[in-house]
Amino acid sequence: MARALCALPSRQFDVTVLRYLWGCPTDDTAWYLGVTASTVDYHGRKAKDRLERAMPARIRRNK
Repeated sequence: MARALCALPSRQFDVTVLRYLWGCPTDDTAWYLGVTASTVDYHGRKAKDRLERAMPARIRRNK
């Protein structure tokens, strides 16, 4: 899992760490990164997609 996280682009990595590992709310994450909440959501979705492709057996899909 660490290898897949480290392979993420920097913004996606930052959003993933702040939101999912540290549990920061979207608004706080946006403030820390200097972007809008919708940008945080976008990068979070893209990171999730990349992680699902990198390790499909380890990611639970909620679809």
